[in-house]
Amino acid sequence: MHERLLEVRKTLKLSQGFFAKKIGLSQTALCTIEHKNSSVTEQTIIAVCKVFNVNENWLRYGQGQMFNTIDKQYNEFFSIYNKLNKPLQDFLLKVSKDLLDTQNRL
Repeated sequence: MHERLLEVRKTLKLSQGFFAKKIGLSQTALCTIEHKNSSVTEQTIIAVCKVFNVNENWLRYGQGQMFNTIDKQYNEFFSIYNKLNKPLQDFLLKVSKDLLDTQNRL
């Protein structure tokens, strides 16, 4: 599982620090996990799957696709969203809600 966790981060082209922060770990803790010097907790597995749309069966057992198969645009959107700082994430969420409201009025 350590290798797959590293593969997720590399696939999304995220730094250890950013990836760790998003899943509630320190960069040091993530580095320790990636180098197989620490186990992967249940909390970390759940966070990675939730935050980065990772297929839990793939992360745990290497079965299936890395990402949940919603579609490529969904994964790309959330990859971009996760790279934004908190104020820009909030702004993007507001704009998305405004777009949805506009669409519903049409």
